[in-house]
Amino acid sequence: MLEVQNLKVRYGEVAAIKGISLSVPQGAIVVLLGANGAGKSSTLNAIAGLIPSSGAIAFEGRTLSGQPAEDIVKLGIALTPEGRRVFPSLSVADNLHLGGAAHAKGDELKRRTEAELDRFPILRERFHQKAGLLSGGEQQMLAIARSLMAGPRLLLLDEPSLGLAPLIVDKVFDLIAGLKQKGLTILLVEQNAERALEIADHGYVLQTGQIVLEGTGPELARSDLVKQAYLAE
Repeated sequence: MLEVQNLKVRYGEVAAIKGISLSVPQGAIVVLLGANGAGKSSTLNAIAGLIPSSGAIAFEGRTLSGQPAEDIVKLGIALTPEGRRVFPSLSVADNLHLGGAAHAKGDELKRRTEAELDRFPILRERFHQKAGLLSGGEQQMLAIARSLMAGPRLLLLDEPSLGLAPLIVDKVFDLIAGLKQKGLTILLVEQNAERALEIADHGYVLQTGQIVLEGTGPELARSDLVKQAYLAE
């Protein structure tokens, strides 16, 4: 579904991504592992069209390189950013509607909203509350639901469990697995390597902007490099 070839990203004189290539098959969960600063978020942001990059990015055979972010969303890719980034002064309802506004109107927007409220019952309870008053876990649910309002076929998830309590982390990973079961393709950036590899079909390990290892979820979980760097023994 997604093919990335020789992707490079620079911030001034700093090379954040140094020519990586990766694939995301339709219906799979693919995880990007790596320490802070390895280039994981830059990879997702480049795919989503949020930052300049070079190299080739193709989605369902169609090139994304050089396309603006709003067009990439319309093609079927949505990003749930690191840190959630909900609009704190707006209600849950308005956050959801903004997620779907460019892709659905009228009855279709209402249908998508109801689908997300069914998926996340807590958001129905908080529907008219300001997003900034939600707990961290509730904000993460809202951020994911806002992305899903666009009706993506590929979801880019950036650190969805970051800063959440263990019980909420369990819910987040159950949600991700459930989205895959419903046919959604997911490219996941996640520092909780153990949990990520449990649900991943394939994965890549990034170090200082380069891919140093790839394999299936079980293969990476058995890797000495992954065990030493990312898994608690």
